Parts: sequence; C-alpha cells; structure tokens
Amino acid sequence: ASNETACLAIPFLFQTGLRISEIVALKWSDIAEEKENYIHVQRMETKEFDRLADGTWSYSRRVVIERTKSDAGNRNVYLTTVARKILNQIRECNLQKGYSNGGYIFLNAKGRITTLCIDTRIRKYCRHISIDEKGSHKARKTYISTLIDSGEININYLREMLGHTDERTTYG
Repeated sequence: ASNETACLAIPFLFQTGLRISEIVALKWSDIAEEKENYIHVQRMETKEFDRLADGTWSYSRRVVIERTKSDAGNRNVYLTTVARKILNQIRECNLQKGYSNGGYIFLNAKGRITTLCIDTRIRKYCRHISIDEKGSHKARKTYISTLIDSGEININYLREMLGHTDERTTYG
C-alpha cells in the first residue's frame, strides 16, 4: 500500500468522474451497505476567507461543507469494479498507517487530504513523465468523453451522475 492515499485519488478520479473537491470530502459512510456499488456525493471542499479590518478578504483555510456545487450535485455515483478495488486499497493503507479522521476516505499523516494535495500530485506526475501539466478536471472530462463515445450510457443518466442540470454542460 502507498504511504498515503493522494496517489490513489488520481485513478479514482478517472473511474468516477467526480470533482476533486467532492473526492476529498468523501466519507466511508457515503457507501451504503445495501448499495455498495454506489457512493453518495453530498459534500465538497471549499476555500474559506476571513474579512480583514480594511474590508478586503484573505484566504484562511480549506473546509468541507455539507452541500455540493449545485442542487444536482447531491447524487449517487456508480462505483466500477476498479473503483471498488481502489477503495479497498485505500482502506488497507489507512488501516496499516493508522490514519483516521472523521470517517474521511482520502487521508495522510496530517489528516484529510485537500484538493491542493491531489492537484499538486497530478502536476508532479505530469512533469515526471514529461507531458504538459494537467489538472484534475482533465480526468473528469476524459471520464465524460469515454462514456459518451461508448454510446452505451443514456445522456440523462450520465448528466445526473455528474451533477449537471443541463445535458449541454455534459456534452460541453
């Protein structure tokens, strides 16, 4: 198992099409026993800012909020066989390292990993293999394109799984 779960978040992005802000807010309790092939997306990470005395705002920290980007974002997402294997690897890693923090899935020695942690890792891997740096949103776009191109999934079902209110967003 890896020394932390940030590296496993990358293939998980490709397997689920989730936003990076949603992945870092996932908890083990989001996988219902009766629907173990699905994960309930219901929260996300966001940046918190403090208002300064001069009226300007200053970045403070990253926090998890109990809502998603849009009303359509609260949804159940299918977990492929590969996604479930990744989750098993993560569970094993967390147990071996003694990581636990509020039931969150993606952890390291400091606690819940942040979007910055995963994004930094993705960009580092891109540099390491000498390709243009990509962000996590490229994984989401690849997931969407792969499913649309396969012709095997209903666009409305895909739109719902992605948390889009309009299929034009999904096609775009």
